[in-house]
Amino acid sequence: MQIGMKYAESLFLIVCGALSTVFLVVSFDYSDMARAVPNICAVFVLLCVLFRLTQIWRRSGAEKVVLKVHKRAGPFIAMLAGYTAGVSLLGLMLASALFIPICMYWMGHRRLTLIAIITAGYLVLVYLVFVVGFRMPLPDSLLGL
Repeated sequence: MQIGMKYAESLFLIVCGALSTVFLVVSFDYSDMARAVPNICAVFVLLCVLFRLTQIWRRSGAEKVVLKVHKRAGPFIAMLAGYTAGVSLLGLMLASALFIPICMYWMGHRRLTLIAIITAGYLVLVYLVFVVGFRMPLPDSLLGL
């Protein structure tokens, strides 16, 4: 499948802006401390999206560039959507513990020890940065996990 670069980048930016907007709405129920830094980042993303969309649509040369969409793009987007739903249902740590190894294996990494080390390292890093370092609780899951 092929798509014009102007439209591909615009679509990507609109999706990023929509996800940032959804996060801002969902995080309204979080405590002030838990949502401060992510909300600043979400607002920054929205401003960057608006700026870049303005740049793209003001000039006319980008529509001639064609982007080939890789055949793995669709399944990967579905996996990211599943991960997002998993974070809501299972919590960040459990969803990440499931998503990272599945994604790495699907992308072609077959050394299970390396996959396990990277997954464990990511989970420890997230815990240390947010829970220990920033003293921010990780978002609760809908199932209470």
